[in-house]
Amino acid sequence: MADILDFESEIKRLIEAEQKICRLVDEVYIDERGLASPIYDGVIVPALYLKAPKRILWILKEPWDGVNSSGGEWSLSKCLAEKPVSELSQSTFHPIIYITYGIFKNVAEYNKMPRVKDMDNPEDLLRSIAFINVKKLPGVTRGAYSPTIMSWYGKGREIIKRQLEAYQPDIVFGCSPHFPSIMEGLIPELKKAIKTSGSADYASSGSRIYVHVHHPGQTQNGRAKYVDDALAAVLSAQSDQPR
Repeated sequence: MADILDFESEIKRLIEAEQKICRLVDEVYIDERGLASPIYDGVIVPALYLKAPKRILWILKEPWDGVNSSGGEWSLSKCLAEKPVSELSQSTFHPIIYITYGIFKNVAEYNKMPRVKDMDNPEDLLRSIAFINVKKLPGVTRGAYSPTIMSWYGKGREIIKRQLEAYQPDIVFGCSPHFPSIMEGLIPELKKAIKTSGSADYASSGSRIYVHVHHPGQTQNGRAKYVDDALAAVLSAQSDQPR
C-alpha cells in the first residue's frame, strides 16, 4: 500500500510541476507577430514515465503546426499520448522508438530489433519518455534556423532547467544547435568529460547521461548507424559510471 501511495504521490508531483511549467511557458514564449501560441511539451504519460526501466528525455528544436510558423495553443504531450504511432512522423519518432526499445530491452543493435510496425506496443514505448523542444512555438518542418533556436533557448533556458529538475531523467538525448550549451551549463569541465561514440558524443554528470546526437530526422547516416551509435554511447557512458 505504501508503494502505491508513493507512486500516486510522484504522479501528482509531476502533474503539478507540469502545470507550473506551462504557466511559465505562457509568460516567456510570446510570438511578437501575433500568429502563434505555445505548443506545450514534457512527460507524455506520467505513470509510464515513472515506471520505465530508465527515464529518458529528448530535447529537440521546435514543433510545427500551421503555415508561416503559425498555430499552437495545444499540447504535444497530449498529442503523443493519444495518437497511434502510425499517424506520427516516421523520420522523427521511429528512431526515438528504436533507441527506447534498445535501452528498455537491452538490445544494442538496430538489426536485432523488430520493425516498429511489428512491435507489440510501440505507443507505450514512446509514451514512456519525455519530449521537449527548446523553442516552444511553431517552427518549420525542415531546416530550423540555428540562430532563432538559440535565441529562444536563451529566453527559455530557465524553463528547460525547470523541466530537467521536474522530470529527473536518467538519460538525456539532444541535438544541435542548443544541446552543447545545455551540456556545458550542467556538466562541470565538459571538455574533459565529453567522449565520442561514432556519430554521438556523450558525457555523464553523477548518475545522469547526456548524449548529443543529430536530430532524429537527420539524413547524414542511415537509421541503423544512428540508432546503434546512440545506444553505444549510452552503454559506454554506463560502463564509465562508478558501480
